[in-house]
Amino acid sequence: MQRFLGRMAIVLLAVLLTAGAIEQTYRVYLFGWSAFSPARIDSVHDLWVSGLIGTATAPGIVYELKPHLDAYFKLVPFRTDSRGLRDVERPLAPPAGVTRLAVVGASFSMPAGVAIEDAWHQDLARRLDANVPSRRHEAINFAVGGYSARQLLAVLESKVFAYRPRLVLVEFTTHTPRLVYPESFYTTPYVVEPATHPFWSSFVVERLRARFTQAPPDRRAYTADELASMDAIMQRAAMVTAANGAQLCFVILNMNAADADNARTLAATAARHAPCVVDTTPAFAGMDLRALVILPTDPHPNAAAHAIFAGAIAPVVAPLLAGPPS
Repeated sequence: MQRFLGRMAIVLLAVLLTAGAIEQTYRVYLFGWSAFSPARIDSVHDLWVSGLIGTATAPGIVYELKPHLDAYFKLVPFRTDSRGLRDVERPLAPPAGVTRLAVVGASFSMPAGVAIEDAWHQDLARRLDANVPSRRHEAINFAVGGYSARQLLAVLESKVFAYRPRLVLVEFTTHTPRLVYPESFYTTPYVVEPATHPFWSSFVVERLRARFTQAPPDRRAYTADELASMDAIMQRAAMVTAANGAQLCFVILNMNAADADNARTLAATAARHAPCVVDTTPAFAGMDLRALVILPTDPHPNAAAHAIFAGAIAPVVAPLLAGPPS
């Protein structure tokens, strides 16, 4: 009996060691040397369970980033200022000689899994600086992952214009029109979920589960209701921006040619309300998207993709800022 139990223990140990080796090998494949950092691996989860968000104070925003964060999110450092923006600390009034841009968006612009200095809007500010060396540009980042178009409008109305931007860039993706939360989401106080600890979970198991449970991206043409809702939000965004003396540019951040038709539809809807609209889809023609995402299992754009975004947006917005700084 003892010999049998001993053999079973050896078999069990061998199975556990093999499973551990497979798990760690897969983590190294996904995350590189970050696979050996508990702090970084614990950051590979959704924003809802990251511990980085709290209940918003302004109506309609629902949740927002906590202020004074110094953490990781999807492997990269993630810091916020005293007002909960993923940005460096800035005064409300722009310094002399500075032209300000405000960026309102969701996870592509927060951005997820990309250092803030590599975000498309920070790259854009540097490109504009290079275009006019005598002037400095600041891109103030109001983006938060998971925001619906309705939440973006609430951010625009309640937060943006205290910073006196000259140009407001409102980011949409082809997923935005389909991101519709129930009315109770906006009217019931948001309850923050406890943070998870992915380091102690199995990425192999999660990958296998996802293959059988995750629905493929929805690439159907937008419904009339989806477009009507976006049209109304875009119209309101244009009115609010004009009333505050700023210019507006709608930016459709898209990399995938499979979503090109919906990106064009969204851009055409946006063009009814603003003369400045950028659809980044053509800038990615012929590119291997596998080299442009933050992880093999996460399709958020990486730093290289953000540079392409910035390159597509810069020549369109530069003429809007050609006059003297405000």
